[in-house]
Amino acid sequence: MRTRLACSLDREPPVAPTDPLARVIGPRDGPALAELMLAAYRGTIDDAGEGPAEAMAEVERFLSGAYGPANLTASDVTERQGRLVSATLVTMMEGLPLIAFSMTAPEWKRRGLARAGLLRAMHRLRDCGHPSVRLVVTRGNTPAEALYAQLGFAPDPV
Repeated sequence: MRTRLACSLDREPPVAPTDPLARVIGPRDGPALAELMLAAYRGTIDDAGEGPAEAMAEVERFLSGAYGPANLTASDVTERQGRLVSATLVTMMEGLPLIAFSMTAPEWKRRGLARAGLLRAMHRLRDCGHPSVRLVVTRGNTPAEALYAQLGFAPDPV
């Protein structure tokens, strides 16, 4: 079961920590994003047993606009030790920003990378005039649910 959440951007989100290894997504990030996706979701409530081909297909769906046009300037990736370890991927679903994916490599979880990426994306969206942002979370994904609540996400009344 999934829950749809929304967060108002009327007030400025908290400042994201500065990270010189964080950047907007690039056109060549697809394979690294698929590798990150596979690692980040493996063994979690969102793991459906996908392999490398399925992860790459999911990234290609994101990049090709299957979930609404990819907003690459709001999307965010963080590198460590020469590889992607965290990503926040944003689309424009039905004309509104949607955080389609937020993922962190297992060995980098609980270090604030997802929080920082989400905050950077929220600031970019707010700076572009978007009044709110949405996302969908799997019920029972308690770390994600707690993070989203801390950032001001609440059940979307729509």
